[in-house]
Amino acid sequence: MSEAIKIVAIIILGLGALLSLLPFLPGIPIVFVTMLIYAFIDGFQQITPLFLAGMLLITIFSFFIDNIVAWIGAKRYGGSKAGLWGAFFGGIAGVFINPLFGILVGPFLGAVAAELIFSQRKAFDAVKVGFGTIIGIFGGCFFKLLISLFMVIAFIMQVY
Repeated sequence: MSEAIKIVAIIILGLGALLSLLPFLPGIPIVFVTMLIYAFIDGFQQITPLFLAGMLLITIFSFFIDNIVAWIGAKRYGGSKAGLWGAFFGGIAGVFINPLFGILVGPFLGAVAAELIFSQRKAFDAVKVGFGTIIGIFGGCFFKLLISLFMVIAFIMQVY
């Protein structure tokens, strides 16, 4: 395999890792697709189907991180079960309504609405839980950065 192709792949992988810092950009899927394309170009000599299967599982897991950490953030800031479910379903709805901002606004609004409607909380307490979801999401971005860096390092170890 040409060194130039390896270098281009590693640069794209690095950009994908950086994009994983933002909750609304698909950094980890970009990392995986880059590995998949490289494997096809290389004829699966260095990047094996088994390696790709492991990376695919990690990529699939990464799709759930945003919702899981929003849930954890709401819980940490005193969210009730209703607020936790509100953050979860708000995150899912938010992504479908507006992928760019929905991952942030959806869990926030879902947690706040559920706390106000079902738990009968005061507005201040409900908003506090909503902000907890946002803090959780940014913690998830950091976690996704670590996952993507692991994937990039694993790729580099496979090809060199």
